[in-house]
Amino acid sequence: MFPAKNIFTELTSIVVCGVAIGLLMAVTANAFVQTAVIATEYRTTIPWLEINLGTHTYSLSSIVSLLLAAALITFVRKWLNIKDWGGPADSIYAAHSENASTDTKKGLGSTLAALIVTSGGGSVGQYGPLVHFGSTIGLFIKNYFSLKMSTDIFIGCGVAAAISAGFNAPLAGVIFAHEAILRHFSLRAIAPIFIASISASAFDEYFFGATQSMFDLSQAAPPLNDILPIFIVLGPVFAFVAITFMYALRMTSTFAAKSGHYKPLLPFAAALICGSVGVIFPEILGLGLEAINELIAGNISFGKVGLLLIAKILMTALCIGFGLFGGVFSPALFIGVSIGSLAATSLVFFGYAGAEQIIIISGMAAVSASVIGAPITSVLIVLELTGSYDYAVAAMVAIIISSLVTHRIFGLSFFDRQLLDRGIDMRLGRESIALSQKSVITCLESDYVKLDPKVTGTEAYDLMKEAGMVESYVVDKSGIFIGKLEIFDAVSASKNSVLDFLSIDPVTLYENDSLQNAMIKTVDFVGESIPILSADKKYLKAVVSEGSIFQAVIDVQDSVSKIERA
Repeated sequence: MFPAKNIFTELTSIVVCGVAIGLLMAVTANAFVQTAVIATEYRTTIPWLEINLGTHTYSLSSIVSLLLAAALITFVRKWLNIKDWGGPADSIYAAHSENASTDTKKGLGSTLAALIVTSGGGSVGQYGPLVHFGSTIGLFIKNYFSLKMSTDIFIGCGVAAAISAGFNAPLAGVIFAHEAILRHFSLRAIAPIFIASISASAFDEYFFGATQSMFDLSQAAPPLNDILPIFIVLGPVFAFVAITFMYALRMTSTFAAKSGHYKPLLPFAAALICGSVGVIFPEILGLGLEAINELIAGNISFGKVGLLLIAKILMTALCIGFGLFGGVFSPALFIGVSIGSLAATSLVFFGYAGAEQIIIISGMAAVSASVIGAPITSVLIVLELTGSYDYAVAAMVAIIISSLVTHRIFGLSFFDRQLLDRGIDMRLGRESIALSQKSVITCLESDYVKLDPKVTGTEAYDLMKEAGMVESYVVDKSGIFIGKLEIFDAVSASKNSVLDFLSIDPVTLYENDSLQNAMIKTVDFVGESIPILSADKKYLKAVVSEGSIFQAVIDVQDSVSKIERA
């Protein structure tokens, strides 16, 4: 007999949670975008911030608004006591953690900071912060209501809803959650993630009327047989641009990390520089959706598109690297559309007139897929936003080639590279990450023989025999570790001091070592126990046996296996 009550309860929880997360993300995503749009309209229409130079009028509003944004996010960081902003990389890590968790305060603060920066005109996007906010909301609901489903499912629900509401692309939301965040598919996860994604799109349409496509397309796709070959050439070009963008992001972040006590000033420096560039090229500021459609429509000259491409890469890298927080997805779309526009205009001279928009859209998809590491998601975004099978197929070819080249040169997506810079290698899988999170201290043993440096070999032998152990540890009065003594060395010492018979450089572990490190360090160990020293490598804290480490590893493997089976 099936436990009907339990099944009903579980299904009800899945539906309610999925709908709730979808509603919250639909409201949040629209509030974010609309606030940024309204703020942009306001700051660009302030007459006293305009200057006339010859026949041109320039607005200085971007400088003022970005300096104000830098001040506000500095206040938010101090007010909420946030050390670092949170993004998709944090969501990926949380989804692969044994005890998945996100900092709710950090998630809210990061989203607020991104809203402030985009409203001020920073060259950043909204999707990364919204993805992290979605995962934060998902886990908050799980923890608040003490729900029993796997924590990564709730992360997936929030992420899918964020993408669905942001792009009005529910299928892309579902796939992005699995492809970029969870990195595995399961039947149990599919249902709630689908519900959350569809709910976000439905609420988006019902409350905010978001039925129109994000991009304005006027060209039908040319015959695929004629257009597909050019993407064999364009794919590496798109990859080069994506790699350049990611290297620029890493370079500014590395510089900021080494800036020492000047680091608090960097957001203001980024605001001043980006705001100044925005005076000349206002298209690169903020979300950039209007500029993207202008590029797709071909309303911007070839030379200016090239300058916008360079400016967008540099200013986005500067903003994000120097602490004007925001996402990289929207800038990647802008950069992809820009290089696509340059390629399309160039190819007109080779007989590809009428194919400009399909080339532009493919460039957008290829660059963004290479940056975020989600090729399938990018294909689905194109399909859902254009409604065209031909556009999706063309984009798929460009995405495949661009992603392959990017992987060979850069190695990882931008988010995985961020995690690798923190010492977290997502390529090792969930089990390895779980082992790296669990401290060796959790499997220590307190039952061991501790010897005074003054004891003789005979005394040491008697103490070890009484305890039923064949190893002991010599420490001074302050607890500083001196060495390890084997029972046969104690016999050799006899009436002499044990100090001349110690193993002074045995295999050791430290209290801050993970199980992953413990496994690596002890791979060739032979003996009864291993000393665990303090982080400063001086004091004996405890000992651990190979058996205890092995059992702890098995426990982690079982835990990970249960999550993946779910």
